[in-house]
Amino acid sequence: MGRTFVRQDTQVRKSDVYDDTIVPSEANFETNPVHVEDDLNTIRSQLHNLLEVQAGNWWDDLNVPATLETGAKRGVNDLNTALHAVEKKRVLRNVYNVGTDVAVPATQNFVVLALSELPSNTTAAVGSVTTLGTVVAAATSFGAHNLDEVTGPDALSPKNLMEIVDASSGDPILSSGRRVWGLLQTENATDGHTMTGTTPDRAQISFVRPNSTFDDLEACPVADIESTSVNYASRERVRLEDLTEADFLKGAVVDIGAGAVTVTRQVAYDNQGTTPVDLTTNAILDLEGAGLEWQIRDDLEAILFRVIEGSAGGTSKVAVEDDVDEFDVDAVVTDFLNGIKVDTGAAGTTIDIGVTAANQITSGGALSMVSTAADLNLVAGLELNMTDSYRSGSTWSLADGIALANSSQEWSDFETAFGEVSLLSAIKTAYESAHRRKVYSVVTSTTTADNDVSGPSNDNNLDTDLGDLSGGTFVDDYDVFLNGLLLRPGADASANNDYYPGTSLANGQLRFEFTVKVGDQLCVIDHVA
Repeated sequence: MGRTFVRQDTQVRKSDVYDDTIVPSEANFETNPVHVEDDLNTIRSQLHNLLEVQAGNWWDDLNVPATLETGAKRGVNDLNTALHAVEKKRVLRNVYNVGTDVAVPATQNFVVLALSELPSNTTAAVGSVTTLGTVVAAATSFGAHNLDEVTGPDALSPKNLMEIVDASSGDPILSSGRRVWGLLQTENATDGHTMTGTTPDRAQISFVRPNSTFDDLEACPVADIESTSVNYASRERVRLEDLTEADFLKGAVVDIGAGAVTVTRQVAYDNQGTTPVDLTTNAILDLEGAGLEWQIRDDLEAILFRVIEGSAGGTSKVAVEDDVDEFDVDAVVTDFLNGIKVDTGAAGTTIDIGVTAANQITSGGALSMVSTAADLNLVAGLELNMTDSYRSGSTWSLADGIALANSSQEWSDFETAFGEVSLLSAIKTAYESAHRRKVYSVVTSTTTADNDVSGPSNDNNLDTDLGDLSGGTFVDDYDVFLNGLLLRPGADASANNDYYPGTSLANGQLRFEFTVKVGDQLCVIDHVA
C-alpha cells in the first residue's frame, strides 16, 4: 500500500546521517534501501566513488592537477572536449613501401611515380594543412627536380621528407658521404585530391641531400642517384587514435629496407661517410675469448694491424704485420717501458736494447754502427770506454776498459799537438814524427853558390836524390847537415842564410850561399814525410 506524506517536517526532512561510503552493489544500491534517506546515501556514495574512489568526503572540490605543470579543474564536459582533442590530434608516421621498387631514370635526380609506385594512402595532404593523408608539397615545375617543401620543425626535416634506401640491399644511399633523401611533390595543388599516377594527379620524388654545412637541403647530384632502384617511406598524417603499436617501433629506428636484417657496421660506416665521430665518453672494445683478434686489412684482405687476445696464456699481442710498407711514428716522445727487440726474424740477428739488462745493447752477432748523413757523436758529457772479451784474461785492471779521455785538459793538449783533426790523422802524424825520413848524399860535382844542387834525376851533382821537400814548412820541417854541421835555412836568397829552396823543392833541389865541393857529405832529415 502506498504511503501518504502529510507531515513534511517529519516525514520528508534532512537526513539524520550523511553516509557516502556504501560499497556499490545491486543489493546495497537497489534492493536494501527502504526510504529516500537510503537513496540519497547511495547516490552520495556513488558520486564519491566517481570523484575519489571514496577517499576524503563526497562533497570535496575537484583537484587542481599539479604533476609536471599546474593544470585546471575539469568537469565532464571539459574532459569530453580534451579527450576529443587528444584522439583527433594530427601526427605523422612513416609508411614503408619495401615491397615496391622504384627505378630512377638515367640523367635524372627525380622520378615520376606510376600508379603501382604511389604511397598506400593516395589522399594528398597538400602543404601546411591538417588534412588526413600522405603529406606532399605542390610542385612549382612538375616533371623536373625542385626543392618544394612542407615546412617542418627545421630546415633538414620538412614534413614531406622521405627516407630513401637502395632497393637491393636496404642500405642508405650516400652522396659525398651524406645521406640521400626525397621530397614528395604532386602535380595537383588541390588539398585532399587523390593521386592516380596519371595527369593531372601525378606525384614525383625529388632527391635531395644535406648541404655541406648541414643546415639545409640541396639537390642530390644526378650522378649519385641516376639509374638506381630505390625503396622509400612516405609520411602520412593520421589521428593519434589511428596509430598502431607498430608505429612506435618505426618511429624509434631508421628503416633500412627489407634487404637488411640488422644494422651492420658496414651500414653504419657507409652512413657515416667521412663525417668525424665526436666521442664524448670513453669507448671500450672487449675481446671476450682466448685467441680472438681485431684486425685492419688492406684492399687485398692482407692483414696490416691486429690485436690478439691472449690473457690466459700471457700471449696478448698488438701486431703490425709484414704487409705494412712503412710504420711511421712521429710522436714527440716514444716510450718503450721494457726495452726493444729488433730484427728478431728467422734470418735476422736479434738486437736487444734494454731487454737483457738496463742501459745495455745486446747483439746476437756482429754489431756495426754506421752513420751515412752525419757524424756519430757521444753527447751529454759522458765518457766513452772501450773493452772486449779478451780484457778479462789480461793484466788490465780497470773494469771499464780504455777511456777515450780522462780530463778536459787531455782534449786541449790533443788540439795543441795535432790541431782539431781526426784520431787517425793524429796517430799518423805521431808515427811520422817518430819515424823521420833521413837521406844521405855525396857531392859529385863542385857547384858554386846560388846554383841548384840535386841528385841524378835532375842536376846530377849529388849521388842520391834528396826526395820531395815541398811538404810542410821548408824552414821548420827540414834539417840539412853538411859534413856533420847543421846549416841554417832561409826562405829565399834574400835571407842570406846557409841554404834556401832551389828551382823545385818537389824535385829535391837546394841552393847554397857558398860553393859545395866534390866529396862533401849532405844529410837531409824530413820531419813531414
